[in-house]
Amino acid sequence: MAMHENSPGLRPLGLLAPEPGGAPWPSGSLETAIETPPDSVRKEVVHYLDACPIFLAWMEYTRDVIGDRFGVGGGSAIVSDGVYYWRFDATAYIEEYGISVPDRAIEHMRSRRWRPPEFSREQYLEIYRQLVALLGPIDPTGPSNIN
Repeated sequence: MAMHENSPGLRPLGLLAPEPGGAPWPSGSLETAIETPPDSVRKEVVHYLDACPIFLAWMEYTRDVIGDRFGVGGGSAIVSDGVYYWRFDATAYIEEYGISVPDRAIEHMRSRRWRPPEFSREQYLEIYRQLVALLGPIDPTGPSNIN
């Protein structure tokens, strides 16, 4: 199942997801979320996030907004595990800078033994509809709140 029965709906993965209503990045600065999680946890989180499907795809090539150290093809695309959603380029920020992931999300991933869910066609389409309703049209090249 995509989401737990009494779930409040899809949740953003901390600062690694766009705000509902169209902002490409949340109002908080990514720089404020730099931490150094243990390498073993960071690797598991990156593997989990990278293995989840893209739901809202954009072809945009995104550049690192912190230190211009990397670029990601399709970086502004939206990925989800049916509980959380995030930008496709989120794992690059986690790997490069140690951007934090909420503890609650890490516990969720750990409870799944670091294995992302697989979705039926119907489940995938339901998550897609929820993301479109939640985020609406996003201009991935719009102004960023990162300075």
